Amino acid sequence: PYIKGYEKKQKVCLQAKSFLLNEIYQLSPIVLRKGVWIHFDVEVNPLDDNAPIYIWGMLPPGYERSDFEYIWSEKNEDELAWREFLAKIESYRLQYSEIVLAHFSSYERTQIRNYAERYSMQDNPTVSWLLSDDSPLMDLLEVVKQSLVLPVYGYGLKTICKNSELVNFHWDLKESGSQWSVVRYLDYLQANSAEEKEKIKQEIVSYNRDDVR
Repeated sequence: PYIKGYEKKQKVCLQAKSFLLNEIYQLSPIVLRKGVWIHFDVEVNPLDDNAPIYIWGMLPPGYERSDFEYIWSEKNEDELAWREFLAKIESYRLQYSEIVLAHFSSYERTQIRNYAERYSMQDNPTVSWLLSDDSPLMDLLEVVKQSLVLPVYGYGLKTICKNSELVNFHWDLKESGSQWSVVRYLDYLQANSAEEKEKIKQEIVSYNRDDVR
């Protein structure tokens, strides 16, 4: 009774039916943006002031492991990494006639807005474009929720993609995840040797690369 509106009630019933019968239901046609897709994902340390991003990951064409590009942010290099990210976006715009920055959930857009405010760059042309009505950002989670009802408990990236009857994608590091990533980044900051730091960094890079893949 607390669910208002026919469509919401219908979706709740379909969700239960989907889960119980292990079936997929399509709510509407799946509409994807046209252009050259660049898959985009960030990792954030929420335990630090202003929740700094320590890796900005992007997967441009041809979408193989070797095509993965990222910007790594050491402590106190936050603004530098942010500006490198904006420069990378501009390089994609020069390389491709039309780009789509595909991400999963609204988190990436929120972080771009937060960074623009943090460094007073709301009027920066690249930032304005990223946050505009004509933004290249496309939230794949919204596409999924608007179009499909899936037999899953939640609609997180890993819940869907690790499901053997849906995507069946395998992360190289089975234990990896968003909380794992933060812990490993803190380990990275506290590591005493260059070898240990590099080992941890490559684990985080591998995890982020799998996220965009």
